[in-house]
Amino acid sequence: MIQLKSTIVSNEPPRDILKAIPGVELVEMERIKELAWCCGAGGGVKEAYPDFSLWTAGGRIEEAKSTGAEALVTACPWCESNFTDAINENGENMKVYDIVELVQQAI
Repeated sequence: MIQLKSTIVSNEPPRDILKAIPGVELVEMERIKELAWCCGAGGGVKEAYPDFSLWTAGGRIEEAKSTGAEALVTACPWCESNFTDAINENGENMKVYDIVELVQQAI
């Protein structure tokens, strides 16, 4: 999953980058692009409603797990932090990457 809809107009460039990285298989969740759900951390929600924020992230993590994905990929630092917190709190085994990390590892 890539949570970029608030920062770019097109959803395709990050997907194209992921598809070009050897060893990375892009697996899409059910709700993507214009229909994607937020991780629950943005707009001060994590600070004001931490339980709701983790619950929302947990829902996205479950959606990702249902695809068989091993990791979530994002370009949003709020998503990276919130997904990581939810994974740690729930004892999940999923990894979270910033897309730049994967590009850096591929170089």
